[in-house]
Amino acid sequence: MNKLFGLVPLASLLLLPACSYFDDTDPREGAETVEQCLARLASTVAGLSDELDTTTARMAYTYDITKLGLEELQQLTVPGSDETAGARLMAATNETSTAVARFRELPATPEGAFFMATDPALYRVLGDNIPVNQSVNAGCERQLPGMRLLSVDGVFNETFDPPAEPPADDSGEAI
Repeated sequence: MNKLFGLVPLASLLLLPACSYFDDTDPREGAETVEQCLARLASTVAGLSDELDTTTARMAYTYDITKLGLEELQQLTVPGSDETAGARLMAATNETSTAVARFRELPATPEGAFFMATDPALYRVLGDNIPVNQSVNAGCERQLPGMRLLSVDGVFNETFDPPAEPPADDSGEAI
């Protein structure tokens, strides 16, 4: 019997780390500042060097919108947005992980596309043509409360060349 009492405190100590399983807070809830978003995506930001400041791309942003409120969801839903992309992919594959992978590979549009009824619910949208090294910051700025940036993908790249000087006539003056 005395041995049993010695095991109870030991068992309690071993179960203490499992208390985090009973913590019902979700880090996706509420607003996330741009600084918090950049800190969370630090490895992505670190991969974008200043050498890329002359390379521009249209970036595809993928967000977790599982905790997005109805008003914020309505802000994202614009004419032309694809609200059924996820449902069509689920019907075609019958496997959630495959459907999510295919959704993330779809070409992004400025109107956006949604993959609902899964956790995480996803929103994928095409951003403006901006310098690549500013892309993560721009993605973080687009977040609404309850929305978390998951990934940023370049859709196409082009080198930003300075404007050419106008041709000169025979007198050396610009035309």
